Amino acid sequence: MMERLGRAATAVADAFDGVPEASTRRALFALTGTAALSLVAGRAEAQAVRIPPGSEAAGNWKSPTNRLVRRLSYGIEATEASKAALMGFDAYVNRQLNPEGIDDSAVEATVAANWPRMNWNEAQLYDVSDSYQLWLELLFATLHRSTFSQRLLYERMVEFWTDHFNVSIVKLAPQTLVPFVQKVIRPNAMGTFPDLLKATAHSAAMLNFLDNDANTAYAPNINYSRELHELHTVGAQGGYNGEDLRQAALVLSGWSWTWETNDPNRGKFLFRPYYHAGGTKVVMGQVYQENGQLEGEQMLNFLAGHAKTAEFVTKKMVKWFLGEPAPQAVCDAAKAAYLATGGDIREILRVILTPQNLALSKPRYKRPYHLLVSMLRSGRAAVTDFTFPVYALVEAGMVPWNWSFPDGYPDRFEYWVGGQIHRANMGLWLAGNFLPGVTIDVATTFGADRTPNGCLNAITKAFFGGEGSPDDTSALLAYLKNGPITDSRLQGAVAVAMACPSFQWY
Repeated sequence: MMERLGRAATAVADAFDGVPEASTRRALFALTGTAALSLVAGRAEAQAVRIPPGSEAAGNWKSPTNRLVRRLSYGIEATEASKAALMGFDAYVNRQLNPEGIDDSAVEATVAANWPRMNWNEAQLYDVSDSYQLWLELLFATLHRSTFSQRLLYERMVEFWTDHFNVSIVKLAPQTLVPFVQKVIRPNAMGTFPDLLKATAHSAAMLNFLDNDANTAYAPNINYSRELHELHTVGAQGGYNGEDLRQAALVLSGWSWTWETNDPNRGKFLFRPYYHAGGTKVVMGQVYQENGQLEGEQMLNFLAGHAKTAEFVTKKMVKWFLGEPAPQAVCDAAKAAYLATGGDIREILRVILTPQNLALSKPRYKRPYHLLVSMLRSGRAAVTDFTFPVYALVEAGMVPWNWSFPDGYPDRFEYWVGGQIHRANMGLWLAGNFLPGVTIDVATTFGADRTPNGCLNAITKAFFGGEGSPDDTSALLAYLKNGPITDSRLQGAVAVAMACPSFQWY
C-alpha cells in the first residue's frame, strides 16, 4: 500500500509543479480526477479490507488535549492545540463550556460590518426584496463564525441543534430562517434543552416548516406534533401512539405566526384562538383541559421533562462527540445529568467530555461542512469572500439548512463516504488558492524550513496535531522528497495532507 501512496503523492506533486502560478481553474479540475482521488480511494480500499475506517489514524492520537480539541472544534490546528496543552484538559473544557468568557468581539464585528442584516428584526427582514442575497449572507456569516470563532464548542453545538431542530430553505423564506438561527438556535445552544425546545416551538420557521400554521380544529395537521415527539423530544420509542399524535395536534392547533403584510409583528409567533380545538385532550396519559395556548405550553413542559426525552437527546449528544456505538455508561450518566439539572446542556457536555471517554471513543468521519471549515482553520486561511466555499459545499452536498427533511443532515460514515471526489476537490482548491476570496499562505505557514522534514513537521503539526499515522506521514515525506520543494510542491503536500485519514477523521 505504501508504494501506491507514494505514487499518488508524487502524481499530485507533479501536477502542482506543472501548473503555472496564474493557471486557470480548468487546470485544477484536471488534477482532481487523478492523483488526490487515487490517494483517498486507495486508503479507503485498504482500510475496508484491513481495519475499521479511521482506526489507523486514531491509533496515533496519544495526546488527551489533542483528542479534546478534535472533538469539540472544527478541526485541530496548531495554535489551539498548544493552548489546550498549556491549560490542561479540565481548564480547557471549562473555558469552552463558558463561551461568554471568550472574547469573540472581532468575529461578531466582522459579521455586523459585512452582513448587518443578520441582526435585523423580523419586520426589517420582510422589507428585504432580494431573498437570495439574504440567504447568501446567512451562509457567509455562518461560515465566518465556524471558521474564525474561538468559541469552538459553542459553534459545534450550534451545528448540533441546527440538525436536531432542522428547518430548510427548501421550504422557508430566508426572512423566516434568519431569525430562527439568530434568535432561537444561537442564544440557546448552550442553555437548557427545555428553553431551546420552547423557543423552536414558538418560532415562525418551525411552525411554517412543519405546517402547524395550517393546523386547525377544522383540519388538524399532525406534521409538527409527530416530529415534536419523534425527532425533538422522546424519540420514536418514546411510548406514544398515533392517537397521541392526533391529540397533540389538537393541543397545538392555533399555534401560528404573523404573516400578514402590514402587521408590525410580522414573522413572530401568534396564537390564533379561532383555529384552536376546544374540549379535553389526552396525550401520553396527560390530560389537557381546554385552555387555549396554555395547553401547548403545558405539553412542552411535560415533554421537556420526560425521562425518554432525557435519554433520547443525551444519547444523540454522546454520539455526536464520542461516535457509535454510544457507550451505555456514558449515556446513563448524561441522562442522569439532564434529569438532575433540568436539561442543562453545559452539565451534560461536562459528563461527556472527559479524558477517559475520549480515549475510548471511536474516530468520527468529518461531514463536508466540518471538513471544509477544518481545512480553512488548519490552513490559517484568509477569507474575504465565502462565495466559492459555499460553492464547494454545494458540490459536496451539504449546504447548511438545505436538507429538506426534518431529521437534519445524516451523521453517518456510510452516507458521506461516496463523495470522495468532492472532498479531494476541496483540498486541492484551497491548497492551490484556486478559490477567489480565499488564500492560504502556504509558503509562509508551512515552508519556513524548506527541507522535506521541516515542511513535514509544519504540515503535520497544523493538520494532524503532530500525530499523523505512520502511513500518512510516510506518504507526505515521500511526496516532499520527490523533487525541489517549490511553492507548488508545497501546495501539493498540503492538499495531500487534507486528503489523509489523519485529517479526514477526528
